[in-house]
Amino acid sequence: MAPVVPNNIAKFRKTLDMSQETLAGRLGISVTQLSRLERGRSSLTQHRMVQLTELFGVEPHALFNDAKTREQLDLDVMRDVIVQLDEMLHRLEITLTPEQRGDLTVELYRLETHGLEDGDLAEHQVDIRRFEGMVRALGATSP
Repeated sequence: MAPVVPNNIAKFRKTLDMSQETLAGRLGISVTQLSRLERGRSSLTQHRMVQLTELFGVEPHALFNDAKTREQLDLDVMRDVIVQLDEMLHRLEITLTPEQRGDLTVELYRLETHGLEDGDLAEHQVDIRRFEGMVRALGATSP
């Protein structure tokens, strides 16, 4: 598997309220090629980098500054799962053992991120309310 190079192409495109189709057309590439560039799955050529910086009105280094890695994105999602789970447990007045809480956190994280690519993960908003029934059921069986 080729390494992923995080970048801010999608962020700049969305800031300009530009669709992938529009940007791909301006670059003379397919939407699939643009998607691969945005997700860091394809390398930027110097020519493509110049095109993007001119379209976005930024310096070349801005395409990569502050781009989050998969690890950072994973940790952001994990943090949101933990915070929302703790809030839910408190609201439902459920007490779990540390092992149950750990297992539930990992399982909810897996459910939240299943099938997400890096680009999707960067845009993902965690909302575990749909799992409240599962958490209630677990609370009914806990000590």
